[in-house]
Amino acid sequence: MKLKAFIDSHLHVLGIGYYQDIINLNNVTSIEEIVNLISEDSRDIIVCRGYNQENLREKRSPEKKDLSRFLKPVVIFRVCGHVAVVNQAMMNMMKLNDEYFQVAGGSIDYEKGILSENALKLIQSALPKPTKNDIKRYLINANKVLIENGITKVASDDFSGFDLDYEKIIEAINEVDEEGLLDVEITEQVNLPKDKLIDFINKGYVNKRYKHYKLGPLKILADGSLGGRTASLNEPYSDELNNSGILTFNDNELLELIELASSNDMDSVVHAIGDRAADLVINAIIKAQVKYPRKAAKNAIIHAQILNRNQIALMSKHNIKAIVQPIFINSDIKIIESRVGERSKESYLFKTMYDNIHTGFSTDSPVENVNPFHNLYCAITRKSIDFPNYPAFNVDECFSLSEAINAYTNKNLDFVYSEESNDYIEINKNIFEVGSSEIKDLFVKRVIIDGKIVFDKK
Repeated sequence: MKLKAFIDSHLHVLGIGYYQDIINLNNVTSIEEIVNLISEDSRDIIVCRGYNQENLREKRSPEKKDLSRFLKPVVIFRVCGHVAVVNQAMMNMMKLNDEYFQVAGGSIDYEKGILSENALKLIQSALPKPTKNDIKRYLINANKVLIENGITKVASDDFSGFDLDYEKIIEAINEVDEEGLLDVEITEQVNLPKDKLIDFINKGYVNKRYKHYKLGPLKILADGSLGGRTASLNEPYSDELNNSGILTFNDNELLELIELASSNDMDSVVHAIGDRAADLVINAIIKAQVKYPRKAAKNAIIHAQILNRNQIALMSKHNIKAIVQPIFINSDIKIIESRVGERSKESYLFKTMYDNIHTGFSTDSPVENVNPFHNLYCAITRKSIDFPNYPAFNVDECFSLSEAINAYTNKNLDFVYSEESNDYIEINKNIFEVGSSEIKDLFVKRVIIDGKIVFDKK
């Protein structure tokens, strides 16, 4: 069957490629298994990503004590990428010797070796910087993964994953493109701190277009993740009453960034998972739009998981769009109610958003599987693939198949700055004839971009 190719409106292209080079912990079931995988790796510095403490036998995060046997530096990133565990050798490498040192908008637990949010920049700064060839390899790896999954256009945050000058990343991506090795069209969600954003603007990069690469909106991280309990909530976590999450910016800092973007004809797309973070973001976007009105503004909130109906109505009134990830239900279905209690009834309201505001789908890969059919399954059924015995979550928020495909194609054109797409895929069965339970098992047989076959499954 022929379909429009998928568009993913928020992921991390270089992160997908980098994930192929490090230890993948997505399927581990115990801390012991993590330790064994690290023991088998001969590299001088070990980087891992993908654990979810809810899936571990011990029902807790790994800690520094679990890594005490390793004399070389070890870093373990949680699946969300907002929390990391380091051993003592890594702490030494980071020069973390003062137990009273903390980072604004982040946290460091010296005893457990756990860092979160803005404190993760300390890890990035200490790790060896990737070379240009490394970046190009990550990009080529990711291009293959995306095309095989029928994804031909993406909006991607690539400037924040490594401690590298953003111009080197732009240069590496364009070199791969000029070499004819880039099929996917990438719109960069420009994740830069204020000083580098000013440099980016002054050098004329705003909305610049290359062959398959565009420089798009400002990307901001306003809070953390629900699984890591760093998403910023108006009321404390139901399962950790002394914790309401982390805001990575205060009101003024966030407003300054969004106003700087707006005054230079840049949109802003802001990661906000918790309702407290969303309040901050909505208010800042409204103020910036009043001060710097732009008729074609495409400002959006990314994730928007713990947003209530009043917040959605405010977004509708002020033309604030949404980029959501139904696939998050796959992992989060086990924790939503325990994390937020009664608030879970007004959580993950993605269909309500779709009905009231401009809403597109993404996966945030490598946080979640980039497979579009898994994402569609979760949108349509509100069930988990990994935990099928859990009942569907808030079934009133189920999408129809046509709505879900629309959110994955046409609705996402705004976020990749494209008026149309002539890219098509062929899949193994008619998606409109199979049962909803079979959608997750569909796969791509062929991908056609501008009339050229770029993938043909043999």
